Amino acid sequence: MTQRVSVRDVAEAAGVSIGSVSRVLNGTGYASEKLKARVLSAVESLGYAPSFAARHLRTGRSRTVGYLVSNIRNPLLAAHFSEVERHMQAAGYSLVVGNTLDQPHRDRELVSLFETRRLEGIIAAPSVESEAPAEFLFGSCELPVVILDRETPIPMDAVMLDHRAGVRQSVEYLVSLGHRRIALFGPSEHIRPGREKLLGYQDGLANASIAYDPLLVFMSRSAVDSSRAQMSAMLALGRPPTAIIALGTRLLSGAVYAARKAGMEIPRDLSIIGIGTSETLELMYPPLTTLRFNIEAAAEAAARLILERLEGIADIPPRNVTVPLDLVLGESCARGSQRASTGP
Repeated sequence: MTQRVSVRDVAEAAGVSIGSVSRVLNGTGYASEKLKARVLSAVESLGYAPSFAARHLRTGRSRTVGYLVSNIRNPLLAAHFSEVERHMQAAGYSLVVGNTLDQPHRDRELVSLFETRRLEGIIAAPSVESEAPAEFLFGSCELPVVILDRETPIPMDAVMLDHRAGVRQSVEYLVSLGHRRIALFGPSEHIRPGREKLLGYQDGLANASIAYDPLLVFMSRSAVDSSRAQMSAMLALGRPPTAIIALGTRLLSGAVYAARKAGMEIPRDLSIIGIGTSETLELMYPPLTTLRFNIEAAAEAAARLILERLEGIADIPPRNVTVPLDLVLGESCARGSQRASTGP
């Protein structure tokens, strides 16, 4: 097996110290043009792995953009990343992911890392708006930034999903089927998607003159176990829900598990609306009615906004692109039970 080329190998080939190689590759400290040339020549002849560093020193550009995401395991975010990456590669840029795992302190750490590694821009969906506001994350950042579906108190390029209209449409659809006890399982209100989804839910109820019942609302960070317990508690109410809008794969999984454990059939006993597309949802039976956004449109918008900033052809005020959510009908919704739905 071929041995991996090390910094020591580069130093020996160039006839310089390891520290000199480090200064050249990391761009720290003084390095003469002659020293740079010797190190870069050794890097290329040996095939040393960090070709990124050599390329940066030759061209002055990394042509790399960071993608800051709260949790790359989220199927929607993973799909969006793949589409953005495709657009960036077509334009000659690389895309690297920084996954915060929903840990707010990681947001700033990764932004700093992106700057240190001389990335040229950032596409970001920070973990927590209140704990990691835009001023703290990006106020001193000199890189172009495109925000994904987050509210920011400072003007920034952004791609937003119209959660409010989508959830309102979902409620209105269930009301048209005769449902009046409609539960909502959604992401926490600590970020914009959760707040907008709750507002859309409240809009839909108000439009149908249905009183808002907080016992039918569960806004969480998507733990399956907690959504199971919450669904079980709702089903034990004197007037349980006849329909649920579950806006998260893990939230949906927990709710469906609890409903089926209680002996309920979908959609005979409980109508369900989910969100997005994934292998998990595609395997569900009956086929799920879902809220979906055009991932390609959202990815194209994010890539276009950052590329225009990088190429210097968008010396204009920050722009905001809104992507709609559409209700795609499956077979998981039926007419509401009049017995369970009686009342305001």
